[in-house]
Amino acid sequence: MNESSNIIILHGWGLNGQKYEKLSQLLEKKGYKVFAPDFPGFGSEPLKSESMDLGDYVEFLNNLIKKNKISKPILIGHSFGGRVALRYGFENPSKVSKLILTGTPIIREKSFSKKIAYAGAVIGGRIFKKFPDIQKERIRKVLYFAIGEWDYYKAGSLKQVFKNIIGEDLIKYIKEIKIPVFLIWGEDDKIVPAKYLKDIKKLNREVIYKTVPGVGHKLPYEKPEQFFEEIKSLI
Repeated sequence: MNESSNIIILHGWGLNGQKYEKLSQLLEKKGYKVFAPDFPGFGSEPLKSESMDLGDYVEFLNNLIKKNKISKPILIGHSFGGRVALRYGFENPSKVSKLILTGTPIIREKSFSKKIAYAGAVIGGRIFKKFPDIQKERIRKVLYFAIGEWDYYKAGSLKQVFKNIIGEDLIKYIKEIKIPVFLIWGEDDKIVPAKYLKDIKKLNREVIYKTVPGVGHKLPYEKPEQFFEEIKSLI
């Protein structure tokens, strides 16, 4: 077992800690003490403020670690949870053992095609205003998925919080982080494509990455056994 016997699983946007119950059980069977909290605004944890940003979620994690006296945990961050884990690890290298990230949008795509799709999403309300509501909703889903902002589509009352979160550049954190970082990606991830792993590696040569075939963005909770098999040698 690693020098750390504590693991914190940080969930993705629109999810909660309970979603990773099976993964938690697999880790606990190996002797780890696992924490899978709900972030503010998700699950049972109330939103602290409608203007929360990434720093606020990092502070929430820091308070959780202090309150529970968690010593040098391994942070497993999925998607949005990976954002929080990465910044926390960057700012508190002495308090974390290592990071295992999956589906975290460290590099955001800014291709021409995505800009066009985004423009379509912005003006779509005008173009499709004569369509029945059901058809308009289907079109919105397609457009938001096309620009890689599916989480924004699902954000609901948390749209401002989501904007604050995605507005923060993660590249500076991955470039300068001083603790081990492992990237375990679903090979078929359409939300955060695995093709960016090579670019992340260029930003930080110490990063180790691996793709898992036959699974997408939901890897840690849709295929928890498979995810566990990939990380058990890392923890």
